Amino acid sequence: MPKEAAEHERIDVDAKLLLATGLGGVGREYPDYHAKFGEENVDVLIWEEDISDLDSHIEALRERIPKEEPFIGVGHSMGGSVWLELLARECPLNMRGLVLVGCARKLRVSAGIKFMMGGHWIRLWIIVIFMTLMFPIMIFIWRSKTFDTYHELWRFPVRDGAPKIHRQYNLTLKKLGGVTKLINPDMPVVFIRLAEDELIDNQDLEETKALFNHVHEQIIETNSLHLTEKFDPITVERIALESKFLGLTK
Repeated sequence: MPKEAAEHERIDVDAKLLLATGLGGVGREYPDYHAKFGEENVDVLIWEEDISDLDSHIEALRERIPKEEPFIGVGHSMGGSVWLELLARECPLNMRGLVLVGCARKLRVSAGIKFMMGGHWIRLWIIVIFMTLMFPIMIFIWRSKTFDTYHELWRFPVRDGAPKIHRQYNLTLKKLGGVTKLINPDMPVVFIRLAEDELIDNQDLEETKALFNHVHEQIIETNSLHLTEKFDPITVERIALESKFLGLTK
């Protein structure tokens, strides 16, 4: 069943939004963006099967940039990190601003994720099945975060496929974090984030913010491991609050 948007009061925008999804992306839907800003104004980039290494991610993003219309870049999780990689190399003249949702230059990964993504991709499936069998124990450890975590855990191998996720992790996600300078540091940027995000390193977050001269933040208070698309109903409203700062509206 298609995901339905929450109720939003649509706003008239003067620029398009180019949204880069996080790791994988297959099966992700963004009806809240469409409802808030208009479907004709939102372009969603989902990473295809042949997009594996960092260069191919950057090139895929570059190819979707509007040629003449003004636009705002939006990046969810790894998608935001890819935006930073591109903006360290070039800056489209028609780009007015950037929104980074649940991301910084790189994503923090635990020893468990490193082990899961090491070796052959089949290991990913083995760990997912093992973790499922451990559900009665994990619910006491992760508590309210358990169901969201398991939903994400299963989505990757089922929707995107274990080989694709394994390649993306090792060829892209592990390569992120080297950006030290942007072509246009004066571009307005809005960080939309959790107060505490398990996949964001606080020091790296501060170093990422230091790349920009004009920074706004929107903090979402909730008990979750990571700021995923589940929070889109809140995220789009936070973007709307920053629309003039970003150049999305006049």
